[in-house]
Amino acid sequence: MRILLATDGSDSARFALDFLVDFPFPAKSEAVVLSVIDWNAFKIEKELSDEHNRTIRKAQEFIQDETEQLLTSEGERLRSADWAGSVEIRHGDPADEIIRAAQDLEVDLVVLGSHGTSGIKRFLLGSVSRRVLEYASCSVLIVKQPSAGKTETGSTEMVSGEHETRPRRRILLAYDNSEPSRKALSLCSSLPLDDRAEVTAVSVMPLVTAYRQDIRQHMNTIWQQKKHAASVALEEAMQALRWSTPHVSAVMREGANVSEEILDLAEQSGTDLIVVGCKGKSAIQRFLLGSITNRIAGHAHCSVWAVRI
Repeated sequence: MRILLATDGSDSARFALDFLVDFPFPAKSEAVVLSVIDWNAFKIEKELSDEHNRTIRKAQEFIQDETEQLLTSEGERLRSADWAGSVEIRHGDPADEIIRAAQDLEVDLVVLGSHGTSGIKRFLLGSVSRRVLEYASCSVLIVKQPSAGKTETGSTEMVSGEHETRPRRRILLAYDNSEPSRKALSLCSSLPLDDRAEVTAVSVMPLVTAYRQDIRQHMNTIWQQKKHAASVALEEAMQALRWSTPHVSAVMREGANVSEEILDLAEQSGTDLIVVGCKGKSAIQRFLLGSITNRIAGHAHCSVWAVRI
C-alpha cells in the first residue's frame, strides 16, 4: 500500500504519525510524508517597503527551514519503524496540494489529522481534512486524537502478551453489502491484525418513521426479507473478517438515521476506528458522499477510514 501522510507539525498531525507507525498496515507498505507551505500570508508586495519585504523573506526562510527539519524528524521516525518512503514539500493551498499530490504520486491512501475542535458531543473536522475527504481521488484516513481515558493507539482495556501488555484496538466496519461496503470489508479482511484487534461489522436498517411507516415496514414481508438478507450478508462479512482476527462480531440496528446509529454504536463500544465505504470520483458521487460518510467522518469521536471505490 502506498500512503501519503500529510503533516504540519501540529498535535493533530503528530497523532496521525503515531497512528501510521502503530497500525498494522499491509506488509511492504511505503509512505510519502508531505508538508505544504502556504505563502499567502507571506507574499512579497511592491507596495511594501524594502525593510518589510526583507522581513517577509526572513519569515519565508524560517518557515522553509522549520518545515525541512520537521520532515527530516518525521522521516527518521518512520525509518526507525521500518517504513520505506520519502519526504516532500509543496507550496500552495494545503488542501489543494494534498489532493494534487495524492493523484500525482498515485497513492492508495491519504492519512491526516482531523484538526478538529471538540463540541458538546462530537468532534468537528477542520476545513483541510473535510476538503481532502471529499475531493481526494483515493481513500482517506482521518486520525482523531483519543478522548480522555484512552491511549493514543487503542482503548484502555489491555491485552496481556508474552512479552508486553498492549492496548486493545477496536474497529467498527459499516456494512450494508453495497459495493463501497464490500470494498471496505475487503480492506479490513486483508489487514494483518492480531489478537488485540476486535472487529465489529454493523448494518443499519433504515426506518421511515413518518406516518408510522416503521410499523408498516416491520409487518411488511418485503421488509422482513430485506432484514433476513442483511443478516445473511453480515454473517458472510464475519466469515471474511476472521482471516484477519478471531475477535469478530456483528450488530444489526434499525433507525431513521443510519449515520447516527453508527456513531452511537462507535461511542458506546469504545471504537478506535470506523471503516466505511464511500462512492467514487465523479462530481455527483462526491456530492452523494456527504449524506453518510461525511457525517460519520465529521462527527465521530474516533478516527475514520473512508474507503473509496
